[in-house]
Amino acid sequence: MQSTINAVAFPVPPRSWSAAVLRRRSDLILLQTASGETTAAVHIVNRRRADSRPLTILYSHANAEDLGLSLPFADVLSRFCGCDVLAYEYLGYSISSGEPSEAGCLEYLLDDCGLEPHRVVVYGRSIGSGPTVDVASRTSGLGGMILQSPIASAGHVVLPEQMAKALAGFDLFKNYEKIKDVTCRTLMIHGRADTMVPFEHAQMLFPELRNQHPPLWIDGAGHHDMPDDLCLNAVANFVAYIEERNAKLYGRASSPDDDPADGDGRGHWLFGGVAALFGGGGS
Repeated sequence: MQSTINAVAFPVPPRSWSAAVLRRRSDLILLQTASGETTAAVHIVNRRRADSRPLTILYSHANAEDLGLSLPFADVLSRFCGCDVLAYEYLGYSISSGEPSEAGCLEYLLDDCGLEPHRVVVYGRSIGSGPTVDVASRTSGLGGMILQSPIASAGHVVLPEQMAKALAGFDLFKNYEKIKDVTCRTLMIHGRADTMVPFEHAQMLFPELRNQHPPLWIDGAGHHDMPDDLCLNAVANFVAYIEERNAKLYGRASSPDDDPADGDGRGHWLFGGVAALFGGGGS
């Protein structure tokens, strides 16, 4: 059962095209994980705001695509929202080594970037909501979280609800459990006509959020036809909100945990030393 859910959650696209695209990128970086595997990432720097310390979006792509296929969206995301974007590859995809699984999503070094957590917004689409919710649930003081078409869990996508509950021990990405521990401000986006990850997943997750941003529910939109203009506008407005809040907080030398809804003061520094950000992801 575990292997069946894993195969559905991580369908690996053909590697050759994306591998060629990635190797042409000057912003490609190869990161060594704690388990000795190599994963690919692209660090897109918004040159127009290079001197203003913009937010960085840590982007986790959807299933059935890899980093190469998601780069056009990541590039537009950086330009449209005026932020840096770090988009990474799941192990076993394109030029990354290892086998794809929840335990191997990503472990990597970010201490060289020197990023404070309040300058990081984690963004997950579809299956990418799994590692996104996981890291947000374990990290205090993040700038924010964006979930687009999020899953309640992998099992809830491929199995009827009662069967998914009965087989919870085999499930992956149990967002319905972990999201209660997320303290940062969260924007959720979902199409009401989504048949792959039905809108009920969002309805299950959203009430559990402790720090809700007004959501975007899109009538008539499915999983693969979400209108980019509406989604990008919502993300850009959310980024602007986080930047304005940060300016107020840090203008008076405050901590992100001064926001009462943003946590209990644990772990002010996300990237101190070697951070295994997805470090197994839990179950």
